[in-house]
Formats: sequence, structure tokens, C-alpha cells
Amino acid sequence: MNNKIEAAIADWHVVNTHNEFYSNEKMLVWALQNCQGKFYHRGNRFWFHNEKDATVFALKYADYIGEPKVTFSP
Repeated sequence: MNNKIEAAIADWHVVNTHNEFYSNEKMLVWALQNCQGKFYHRGNRFWFHNEKDATVFALKYADYIGEPKVTFSP
């Protein structure tokens, strides 16, 4: 990842998705339509500037049947 991007999102909220049910495109469309703040994504990782956006995204795309497939970190 570019050092300028890493510096800009260093204090953002990260959601790691490993979801086999939802495609990255579907999650990206949801984020574009629903997020109040800025976000950035690369592959299965989404960074959110707004904590509420990160929380709602993680809750929406979490899979609690079996092993959790979404992790949320500050």
C-alpha cells in the first residue's frame, strides 16, 4: 500500500472481511450508498473514517454461524 494512503488511514477503523456469501462488489455498493463518512477498501479490507459506518458495516456483513468471518479493530 502507498505510504501516503497508509498515513491518511492510520487512525481509521478497519473491518477485515472473509465472507463467502457476499461479494466485494456488493459490500462496496452498500458502503457507497450508506456511509456517512469516507472509506477506503482493498480486497477484503475496508477502512472507515466514521466509527458508526464501520460498526454498521461489520454488523451487516458478519457471519456468526460457525467461525466469525469479519473482524473489527480500532
